[in-house]
Amino acid sequence: MGWKREPEGTTNTVTGDVSGTVAQAQKIEGGVGNTTMHNATTVTHNTVVQQERGLPTALQGLPPLVGEFVGREEQLHELLDFLDPARTAGGTSGSGAVVVSAVAGMGGIGKTALAVRAAHQAWEQGWFSGYLFVDLHGYTPGTDPLTGTAALDALLRQTGADLEEMPPDTAERAVFYRSALADLAGADEQRRPVLVVADNAHRADQVRPLLPGPGGHRLLVTSREALALDGHSPVRLDTLDPDDAVELLRSRLGADDARRGEEGLGKLASRCGYLPLALKIAAALLARKTRLDPARLAVRLGELAKFADDEHDLAAVFNASLGYLAPRELEVFALLGSAPGTDISTPAVAFMVDSEVEDAEEVLEELAAAHLITSPAPGRWAMHDLVAAHARTLTPPTTDSDAPEDENGPGGTGGPADPRELALDRVLDFYTVVADAADDHLRALRGDTPPALFPGREEALGWLDVEIDNLLACVRIARQTHRTRVATRLPQCLSIYLRLRRRFIEAIEVHTLASETALQAGDTGGEASAWNNLGNALHQVRRFDEAIDAHTRAREAFHQTDDSHHEAQAWNNLGNALAEVRRFTEAIGAHTRARDLYQQAGDARGEASAWNNLGTALQEVRRFDEAIDAHTRDLSYCQQVGDAHSEAQAWNNLGLALRQ
Repeated sequence: MGWKREPEGTTNTVTGDVSGTVAQAQKIEGGVGNTTMHNATTVTHNTVVQQERGLPTALQGLPPLVGEFVGREEQLHELLDFLDPARTAGGTSGSGAVVVSAVAGMGGIGKTALAVRAAHQAWEQGWFSGYLFVDLHGYTPGTDPLTGTAALDALLRQTGADLEEMPPDTAERAVFYRSALADLAGADEQRRPVLVVADNAHRADQVRPLLPGPGGHRLLVTSREALALDGHSPVRLDTLDPDDAVELLRSRLGADDARRGEEGLGKLASRCGYLPLALKIAAALLARKTRLDPARLAVRLGELAKFADDEHDLAAVFNASLGYLAPRELEVFALLGSAPGTDISTPAVAFMVDSEVEDAEEVLEELAAAHLITSPAPGRWAMHDLVAAHARTLTPPTTDSDAPEDENGPGGTGGPADPRELALDRVLDFYTVVADAADDHLRALRGDTPPALFPGREEALGWLDVEIDNLLACVRIARQTHRTRVATRLPQCLSIYLRLRRRFIEAIEVHTLASETALQAGDTGGEASAWNNLGNALHQVRRFDEAIDAHTRAREAFHQTDDSHHEAQAWNNLGNALAEVRRFTEAIGAHTRARDLYQQAGDARGEASAWNNLGTALQEVRRFDEAIDAHTRDLSYCQQVGDAHSEAQAWNNLGLALRQ
């Protein structure tokens, strides 16, 4: 069989301005596609879509060392013993001899800090040729835990492996992953193995596909619970010793700070339950408030604990720190707890809290100084999952007297709109508008002028690479909260990207969510687009019968809306799926129908694709003269529209037909 033309989707439009060397949205106009974005026509604050960091590579996959590290010498030594490739101790798995260490302990106990510290010391020792890191998000509020397949995907992208060769099946992808690790080691002059760190696991099935196989590689896992992994070596973390807890508090105080020697530090450490997360927040508060007495803070925590049932009085520590925030800082903190995804950029925060980027950045710096958020990379911000869970319990204070009113108000009675819901609307709109602009760059053809939110295609692709997990989370939360427009539109904006990056599992998920949402909303056009994109994703993972059903539903729905152009796309895609299961007669009929509809629409490029796929199907049933005619017509149209890549396919397929 010859080359079939790529599956087809739909196009998007957005407008904006750019200034300087960064992509800059002076004003996002008109919304996305045929919908109107919430507040999009009034967004005029000079918001920068930052040029985000690129994807981590195998040599720089570890998070940086952040903050103080006190105590844990015994556990650190134990981990380093396991990580040392010169040692043979460790577990075994069905994939071969490996060393798997699992750090377990309650939330906020310092598991990630210990694992990252050990990994960095291993790097200093030169033990490994590559360092890979993946956060499995086992307990992140509002975010689904990563599946084993998604975790493999994240790690493989760090290895630099050829993603075009990456299989969609989990078992096959695990084999591909182990081969990639072997290739990394083989390319190293010293043939050193690779260290993989899987943080925040919730279930063993998230981890099992990540077992790296033979070759001296190591897998280091953190989890709140003991995982059922064969042969692994557990490292259990408990709260800090009292002396270490006090030392952690002292570490944030200046050398000449008189409070370093106060007995109140011991009382404060005890009130924090010797839990590192609570201690760091308390220490940050002492560092910011130079007149705050540790003993008095301990008393205050005791008073707050009477109203909290949180383990180790974490809620009391959180609330004590929040009590010293300015109203705007407290508002932003409360709203950040509901941000989709696992981290967030400064521009996204600015849109979410409806402020200038500079003002948002100033507030974020204050929250970071209070140890309520962290900055995992320049211009990006994250919350510990326990802090985020607490933020979600807060009612954001209203600092804007001109806050809009909900049309129906709470309980349908009229009144101020919920600030958390408004913030979620704004940040979802931000992600959708910018993703739409990035998508236009991926779809742009020769002579097109994509929107200037990004300088070019590579910058658009880089933004999507960094934000994709957040974008997927936006789709899920939009579906859960009945935000129909975002739940149907955003998956369409991601369809080309997900195909380019071969993230077919996620594509199937979001397009399924989009089809369900559109059906419930009675949006036949949105449902048609979702079915078409879903069919394309199913085709890529060789679930052809389901793809046929999806494309059939798509072309029926497009027909109902009198959208003959997109109906043509659905027919064309349906024909390709039918050909995969050798239903060539039906495929010929589908491509013929697509050709006719493209002709009616005056779409020469689409007609060329239909002629190409029709010719390929005709070859399969040995109708070679008709196939030669089809490929000749395809070639003519490709030359007419200047599509050199498709023209090359046309020449190849024509040659195959002539050879017969």
